[in-house]
Amino acid sequence: MEKTPRVSVIMIDGSFRESFHAIDFFCNQTLRPDEYELIWVEYTDAVSPELQAQIDKYTHARIIMLGRSGLYHSSYCFNAGIMAARADLVVIPDADVVVEPDFLESVWHEHQALDKLAMYIHRLDEPEAAHKTPANLGHLKNVCEIRSPGNFGGCLTVRKKWLLVINGYEQHPVFASGFHGNGFDINMRFRSLGLYILWHPTLRLYHPWHPFTASTSAKTLAKKQNAVSRYRTHHLLTDAFEGIDPARNTPLPEDLAERLERIDEQQTGEQVHTKPVRAESRVRRLSRKIKGTRRNDIRG
Repeated sequence: MEKTPRVSVIMIDGSFRESFHAIDFFCNQTLRPDEYELIWVEYTDAVSPELQAQIDKYTHARIIMLGRSGLYHSSYCFNAGIMAARADLVVIPDADVVVEPDFLESVWHEHQALDKLAMYIHRLDEPEAAHKTPANLGHLKNVCEIRSPGNFGGCLTVRKKWLLVINGYEQHPVFASGFHGNGFDINMRFRSLGLYILWHPTLRLYHPWHPFTASTSAKTLAKKQNAVSRYRTHHLLTDAFEGIDPARNTPLPEDLAERLERIDEQQTGEQVHTKPVRAESRVRRLSRKIKGTRRNDIRG
């Protein structure tokens, strides 16, 4: 009989990842290979030969392809990974980070002391000027710095059952695209559910530099996602409106839907009264703003 793993690691992709180094770091841990699994969830119906070769090196790693098309929606990947996870404890890191060899073992031990725990790990980022390839743990530990202390999308660790209780990640179209506030949204719902929230004092994620890729519509999306999350928090709502279990899905409350419409109208009005600027300049300004935010994560 196949042994049930202690930990399930879920990484997501929409055929946009340029490097797959995280697989090596997460598949070479102090836990034995039969004690954990790595699930790579691809939004589309194909993966690169490079990714397949990385996964094939490890018996405890596998790929799930959703076969979806159109605008990338990370929540479908998160939820598919959650449903496929065989372990009680789920670890959902950014899929391009580097970690210490005892990372998963340390996470597992923390969760043995408290059942109702949602634990996060601070992500440190490599400055562009110090960027080196391939990803190297020693180098990253020397040069990385915390740029977003409240990056809830860097890595979530929580028992699978709590993700199922809240109906998983939000699949409503407002959370679509590569720029998403899923990390903040899940955190707010866990708080309303009554889970204890912990930022681990010593564990760290090391994130190699890569070009920023958010779209120019990211600002409006962030406003709308934040509005949904804060509405839920105000009304102590924990469930996704469109989540893992279709039978539990519900329409957006009318007053929330109207609020989202007003955000769209406001953005349209701002565009009319704004002088045209080069798209790349707008993205650069948005990038600087996002580096300082505490509430959103980028492509988790």
